[in-house]
Amino acid sequence: MLQNWRFSQVFKRAAILSLLFMFLSPMVTFGEEHDENDDLHELLIMTTTDIHSYLMPYDYMNDTEVDDYGLVKTATLIDQIRANHDNTILFDNGDIFQGSLLGELEATVEPLEEGETQAIIKAFNELDYAAASIGNHEFNFGLDFLDNAIETSNFPWLNANVYEAGTDLEEHRFQPYEIIEHEVDGKTITIGVIGFTPPQIMQWDNLHLEGNVEVEHIVDSAQRYVPELAEQTDLVVALAHTGVNTGDRETEHAAVSLAREVDGIDALVMGHAHQTFPQNSGYDAIEGVDDEAGTIHGVPAVMAGSWGSHLGTIQLDLTEENGEWTVVSSKSEVTGVENVEADQGIVDLIVDVHERTLEYVDSAVGTMADSFNTFFSLVMDNEVLQLVNDAQLWFTEDYLEGTEYEDKPLLSAAAPFRAGYRGGYTEVDAGDLRVRDLADIYVYDNTLQVVEVDGDGLNQWLERSAESFNQIDPTETDDQSLLASFSAFNYDVIEGVEYQIDVTQPIGERITDLTYEGEPVTSDMEFLVATNNYRAGGGGDHLAGLDAPLVDSLQALSIENRYVILDYIQDLGTAYTPYASYNWSIKPVETNGRVLFNSSADGAAHIEKLGLTAVSATGELIDDDNNGAVYTYNFTEEMRSGTDQPDLETLKGVMNDYVDAGELSGPLENQLGNALKQAKHHESNERYAQASKFMDNFLKHLNRKQSDRHIEEDAKADLQEKAEQIIEDLNDN
Repeated sequence: MLQNWRFSQVFKRAAILSLLFMFLSPMVTFGEEHDENDDLHELLIMTTTDIHSYLMPYDYMNDTEVDDYGLVKTATLIDQIRANHDNTILFDNGDIFQGSLLGELEATVEPLEEGETQAIIKAFNELDYAAASIGNHEFNFGLDFLDNAIETSNFPWLNANVYEAGTDLEEHRFQPYEIIEHEVDGKTITIGVIGFTPPQIMQWDNLHLEGNVEVEHIVDSAQRYVPELAEQTDLVVALAHTGVNTGDRETEHAAVSLAREVDGIDALVMGHAHQTFPQNSGYDAIEGVDDEAGTIHGVPAVMAGSWGSHLGTIQLDLTEENGEWTVVSSKSEVTGVENVEADQGIVDLIVDVHERTLEYVDSAVGTMADSFNTFFSLVMDNEVLQLVNDAQLWFTEDYLEGTEYEDKPLLSAAAPFRAGYRGGYTEVDAGDLRVRDLADIYVYDNTLQVVEVDGDGLNQWLERSAESFNQIDPTETDDQSLLASFSAFNYDVIEGVEYQIDVTQPIGERITDLTYEGEPVTSDMEFLVATNNYRAGGGGDHLAGLDAPLVDSLQALSIENRYVILDYIQDLGTAYTPYASYNWSIKPVETNGRVLFNSSADGAAHIEKLGLTAVSATGELIDDDNNGAVYTYNFTEEMRSGTDQPDLETLKGVMNDYVDAGELSGPLENQLGNALKQAKHHESNERYAQASKFMDNFLKHLNRKQSDRHIEEDAKADLQEKAEQIIEDLNDN
């Protein structure tokens, strides 16, 4: 087992000399290593993480080249280090193939045959990776897909905390670790490499994993296996697909706990968080994290960003005596790929799939009558989320017709995946809607799922989303920030109910005026909510502790949310006009000072275009990479001017009269109400063709044979006549 004497007085002189040498030959220049006769031996561990099939420096969504990511650029850094250092080894830390549109092409659009090798695996094989850890996204396409990737790889995939189901956490599903014999200056050193993944995979990919595998917490598995691995080897490298635990999600982001509680780790490779370490001052306040030294509780650590944006390195200065190796000092570093040329050999290896991806993402699938974006999706109802929710409602309502679920109220939940920070914003122009736009609207390869919740569960769901806001003090005269540090993909907007968020209240007490069809939501109400597999499986903790069963048949169908949106747009048969229903808002309150939030600088023009009243541009810009600007939230009752138009109210009133009289009931009431609601929103915004389409849906539901048992004949004839007249009037506009 390696003896770690980093801080021993015996080696102070050697450590000082080593650090002086590294200062004179900084890693970014990849200087020459120590002379062969030096007592110190340098081992340079190179790492990548969270590549997500971002092979080329190309933004497929925006159809443009980029300079700050792409594995073909990282490969050049790898080559440079190998050319200047004799003793190197290369690892990856997971989330390898899921993510980019190139990865999607090979996984779902033009699926590889069994035994065929993915482009990302070809690149890894060519770059001679020594080992890779299995990340959480490796499970997104199922275990068979992952097994095929492993089979076609020239390197081992490692994971020590995922086990075969029913084995009491004893039989590993994957190879837990690898012992590598490596030469350092002609001397043999044994390196034990072990992998870990977040235990939340059982929530995020429940569809693929339930009944097949079981998962143990990262630290628990590490405590079981790292000591025995350390006994067998000279060095232990932990490839832990986990980040620095900065909050209460310790089992997901467990790096600090791992370094603090597990003896025997000599180098810690992190990932999952898409951050860099060192060079991350945001971690300085965390006990045990030393950003300057690049250590966590004294363990050399590194995290190399994502998408091939950086190469991470851990330089270990070692001494060897009688076959026993000792770490004298270490240096961790991340090097960005900006201004680095692509490795032409790797480009040539995968250029075919890159070109096929370009053709795929450029294909038109529909038409947009106007542009839309997610600039203000975190502070007010939004057109992009409206499209997602409408599509999910459209598909699910039709799918559940005639089933045991058709009598239950149907809602839909969607979150803005790209709403600032690292993700940028969803921005889709008017005109042809292309595949790249669909990927911009719905970033992830999620599948549509439907869960059942009661009124309390629905309130909990919304309360979790409302944690996106800071608590605002109305009496404060200084500026206050509206938005908390909260992942945009966890900010669900639920369509089909109306509600307000009172940001003056503490977490857990913010949802107010929650109603369904004008009536307060009560505990005993039951709802179906269309969402995605991530949320339905417990991702984001919206359903924590709830009995929220899935609709099994939809779970088995495994249809992607992105393609539900595609089918919805194509079924409309006309150009799609964006709109928002404004079924939720932040509760108005008088404040003594400004309440501010950041968004794109382009948002100012968007305010003017839509006549938004809830938000205002301050004119202040943010000096960052996101072209940001500062906005004021105005706490107004009206989200935009001219939206409160009582169109189609007559038909709605007639419907309500028939409901009150008991002549209209059951699922037909919900189906007609949903169709009418959609038609009203389109008509009020002068989208007459789309309003007419939803009135056609109104008649379709009304005239289904199975609907006759839910409506009296006279009521049906009356609604039919009035709906037909409305359609005629809409078509005349």
